[in-house]
Amino acid sequence: MKKNVNLRITSTQYSENLKPSGEAFRRELELEDSLEILTEGTMYQKNNARYIAYEESEKAGLEDSRTLLKLSDGKIRIRKYGRGDDEDSMDMTLEPGILNITRYQMPMMNYLDLEVYTNKLEDGLDAEGYGTISVDYKIKFDKFFSRRNFLEIEVMPS
Repeated sequence: MKKNVNLRITSTQYSENLKPSGEAFRRELELEDSLEILTEGTMYQKNNARYIAYEESEKAGLEDSRTLLKLSDGKIRIRKYGRGDDEDSMDMTLEPGILNITRYQMPMMNYLDLEVYTNKLEDGLDAEGYGTISVDYKIKFDKFFSRRNFLEIEVMPS
């Protein structure tokens, strides 16, 4: 059964830098970008998976698209669709300890292949489906772009 939920989605992106620390190096994170979105969505359970669907916002630069999250078996799959498109603009699976290749279509561009490595995934949803999902992952595109991302999805009653 589908139910309406409120969502607070926070995405924070960092660049990673190595800084000298004695005879070794220390990894430091430098804030690049942060975005928080409050939106409404729907949640439902099917088989052994929880699904959360919501419309994207203009603030995220993704107006006229929707996102479907599937949480199951210790991993989360994030699929973004444009209106009227049969094809995903993004289909990303975040699973701790696993390196995945994700194809992502940016507006007005061709697809990019991104390497996505998930450091940590915490499913803090209760039996009703409320709580917080937290993911720490790294995105790499070629040798020129690498970012550490922290995604937090808080699911609240509508």
